[in-house]
Amino acid sequence: MSKVMKIALIILLVLILAVIGVGVYVLTSVRADAVETVEKPIDLVATDEPQSITVVSEEPTPTPTEMPIYQEASKVDSIVNILLVGTDSRSTSATEAAEGRSDSMMLASIDTNKGTIALVSFMRDSRVHRIGKSGRFTFYNRLNGAFSGGYGGGGPGELINTLNENFKLDIQEYITIGFDGFAAMIDKIGGLDVDCDQAEINFINDRIKGNFVNEPAVVRQAQTIKDAPGVIHLDGAQCLIYARNRHTGVEGGQGNDYDRVNRQQEIIQLVFEKVTKQMNEQSVLALISFATGYVSTNMKLDTMTELAKVLLSKGMTFNKSAIPAAGSYHNFVDEDGTKTDQLEFDLDKAAEDLNALLYGSSFVPTPTPAK
Repeated sequence: MSKVMKIALIILLVLILAVIGVGVYVLTSVRADAVETVEKPIDLVATDEPQSITVVSEEPTPTPTEMPIYQEASKVDSIVNILLVGTDSRSTSATEAAEGRSDSMMLASIDTNKGTIALVSFMRDSRVHRIGKSGRFTFYNRLNGAFSGGYGGGGPGELINTLNENFKLDIQEYITIGFDGFAAMIDKIGGLDVDCDQAEINFINDRIKGNFVNEPAVVRQAQTIKDAPGVIHLDGAQCLIYARNRHTGVEGGQGNDYDRVNRQQEIIQLVFEKVTKQMNEQSVLALISFATGYVSTNMKLDTMTELAKVLLSKGMTFNKSAIPAAGSYHNFVDEDGTKTDQLEFDLDKAAEDLNALLYGSSFVPTPTPAK
């Protein structure tokens, strides 16, 4: 299954909307199912004492129980962190899209002073400390399980709390969208011009022509590409396939999950550039009205307004990275000696490096108490 970071659009679409004076209707629509933010519990460290928060049900296949977002003090006032969650939902409904699996998790960290946007992709199989039934960080498992999809996750709230706890961040806001919503939004802006090699073209065509029953209808009904390698105009469905591709390398050869997140980050930057440079106010307004049915977010009007002013007034520079960094992990071996697909790495080192990237200063790990 795969996955796509699908949302760049809405970050700036909704933001621009706030600036041009149309905000109430859109905010009401996209915030209809927003996850609440509550005061952070004093102690989230594992303990034998139970807490009232129940994240996983007793059912054989756990049903996600929504968790609130825990308040975190902003580390740097000029930096806004927004978690972009691309789910594998096939529905165009914003509510149902938020209930899919979070196989694309990307932090958009906007430095309003420097005019930079850091895109940090969190690999779905990252082995991190997760919140258990007690409401405390009691066990380790894959990161994408913190959201939902049969892993007993608690939705955007648990995913944000998990990222903040493991990587010492201050994320408070999120945006989610599903497969069909992504394709529809790309079509609404007229598609994107993407530099594709022959292997990428072949992959897109194979997904369209092949008998892949798990592909969403928007993919199976798409048009194949007949162009030669180079910069090719892709529609929404073709962009969706391109961004989900982990089977071919960016520079040819066999691909992997890092090639996929590179493509996802590339699509976000192309969307940003097209919306900010090629679309007028009228077309942006129409796009935002269209977008309200596809996304879910908890972003507040004042945040949107301030970010929109920055995005419209500055030429933003993009910095891109992934957690864990390529080559910095190994596959976790369980207690039975079985090698798993979970990526185990030094969480403190990753947190330190990420804090240096985002805030310009390193996180100092809490010393482990002596036994």
